[in-house]
Amino acid sequence: MFTGIIENFVPVLKVTESSLVIKNLFGSDLKIGQSIACNGACLSVSSFTNEEISFDVLSETFRKTNLAETRFINIERAMLANGRFEGHVVLGHIDEVIIFLEKKEEISGIEFIFSLPKNTKYLVEKGSICLNGISLTIGNITDQSFSVFLIPLTLKHTNFEKINIGDRISLEYDYLGKLLLSQ
Repeated sequence: MFTGIIENFVPVLKVTESSLVIKNLFGSDLKIGQSIACNGACLSVSSFTNEEISFDVLSETFRKTNLAETRFINIERAMLANGRFEGHVVLGHIDEVIIFLEKKEEISGIEFIFSLPKNTKYLVEKGSICLNGISLTIGNITDQSFSVFLIPLTLKHTNFEKINIGDRISLEYDYLGKLLLSQ
């Protein structure tokens, strides 16, 4: 389980049809099989050196995420049981991808606007959503789009600093909201 509080973002070094290799910022503080959220998708470390981390990736994971096409990956190690819980419950199971449409400069941050996902019933204004692994609060919802607002600190420490209009973004709906709606 993750919280959506990104530790950093790193460049993608290599993508094949069954693997992903990213730059290692954790050094030797890793182990084989450890879970790392990569743009929100829970992946298991298959090998690592001090320079890179490798993951085996299923074709289904590549289809459901933006991992095969992105140049920079947000990374977060799994939450420790004795750690602080600062974002929201993020499982690392991507529901779908959406399109980044526009960004607007605001006084204290930036509004990022996205295409509506297929399951709009899970979107709630001021509710939680996970985009590229980042725990965010939904700002506005319209008939065509929804938005989130990022403060400069979040922007600086995530790959949203590098996304372009038209980029596909991995989305995980709020798990607790999904549970409530399934009752």
